[in-house]
Amino acid sequence: MSLDGGAKAAKERDAMSQQVFNRVFVAVLGAGLAILVVLVGTAFWFSAKSRESAHWVDHTYLAESQIVAFQAAMEQAETTRRGYLLSPTPQQFDRYARSRSNVPSTLFSLAETTRDNPVQGANIDKIRPLLNWKLKANDESIALARAGHMVEATAAFKQEQTFQPLIGIRVVIGEMLTEEKRLLDQRAGREQSNTDVLSYVAVTAAIVLALLAVGSILVMRRYGGDLQRAQAKLMGFNEELEQRVADRTAELTRANDEIQRFAYIVSHDLRSPLVNVMGFTSELEEGLKPLKGLVDWIMERAPERLPAAVKRAVEEDIPEAIGFIRAATRKMDRLINAILKLSREGRRNLNPEPLAMEILVEGLLASVRHQLDAKGAHAMIEGSLPNMTSDRVAIEQVVGNLIDNAVKYLSPNRPGQIVLRGREAGGRVMIEVLDNGRGIDPRDHERIFELFRRSGPQDQAGEGIGLAHVRALVYRLGGTISCASELDRGSTFSVSLPRILSHKEGMAA
Repeated sequence: MSLDGGAKAAKERDAMSQQVFNRVFVAVLGAGLAILVVLVGTAFWFSAKSRESAHWVDHTYLAESQIVAFQAAMEQAETTRRGYLLSPTPQQFDRYARSRSNVPSTLFSLAETTRDNPVQGANIDKIRPLLNWKLKANDESIALARAGHMVEATAAFKQEQTFQPLIGIRVVIGEMLTEEKRLLDQRAGREQSNTDVLSYVAVTAAIVLALLAVGSILVMRRYGGDLQRAQAKLMGFNEELEQRVADRTAELTRANDEIQRFAYIVSHDLRSPLVNVMGFTSELEEGLKPLKGLVDWIMERAPERLPAAVKRAVEEDIPEAIGFIRAATRKMDRLINAILKLSREGRRNLNPEPLAMEILVEGLLASVRHQLDAKGAHAMIEGSLPNMTSDRVAIEQVVGNLIDNAVKYLSPNRPGQIVLRGREAGGRVMIEVLDNGRGIDPRDHERIFELFRRSGPQDQAGEGIGLAHVRALVYRLGGTISCASELDRGSTFSVSLPRILSHKEGMAA
């Protein structure tokens, strides 16, 4: 096996090993996260159950306290009755009246608290007739004592049947306390179980988190090493790429210089024969004058001797041809001037300087104010324009050309509106020129940036070099330009430029 084949096989094994590791790690991580989700859900559920159990434990304590309160109220009523029978004073009667009035209200509170429990409801039903019987007997003995029949009142007190309701109530109260104790043991045990489960869940979650943390640390260490190695390779690639870019930039610069020199030489050399053509055209015009005079003289004296072809050539064909030649030479002259202008602009060194963009744009808008007024149009700056450091002449030409184009191609069907706006993001400045003019066919969005190419009806002056010149300048400034437009819906030209153009870039551009 060759060295290259072995290296390739080793890379494939490393890649497969990395893929297996990634899959295993993702599977383990997913399982760990799923377990954590289950544990969290379980913890929430048992936490709710624990709160519910705690509520019922508190409820049981409340029921016990109210059972004890009812028993105490009933015993207090019996004690104050006996005290009044032994010492029938107004103070003793007041004590009895107060304690006797507390008994029904405490029984009502007890019934309300334990109404969720059928067993305690049945016990309350047992207590009510016994309590009514006992309270009636107490009231009768008190009434006899207050009437002065102490002997009869004492005899009624000593009768054995008056104690039977009290004994029965005490027995039922004991059963109620026993029931609440049973419920307390049950509910406290449930609460403790929920607490134990929550503890187990917390411990399990802590273990899972610890395992995930350990796994994450191991993965981070592994990927950290891979990242360092990748960074080292990337630095090497970057250095190599920077060198390639520098070499390519130098080649492009040389090629651009050659193209500019070629454009200058071609345009200069084209002007010489163009001047000759224009000169000879003038001589033809001058030579045509005596010839036309001769034709006129013959037409006056012997028109029949003048061939029609000669007459037509002198009066129509030659002047028409000369007119075509003059139109073509004028157009050629404008094209040569445009090429020369682009060539000179390409050789000019850029001079970055701080630019207050709002002041610069307001000056450009002021220069087209009369054109806007003539068309009934309006131009404005929306918001604020970010300042930048760039070549003033180039920026004025870029924005000025875009404004001129917007004014030139406004629609006559609606009031013209031109808006300039800007923003800054990531060290770059975006400038947009929007209009509601006649728009540009989407198929021509790239074509309009080509030299001598225009879109739509050719009803405006110019040779089609404005946007080509703008794009060339934008590229020299390290930016980009794009167009978004639809027919009869206006256009938006967006220019993205560096916020700060360095002197080095300006010289190298």
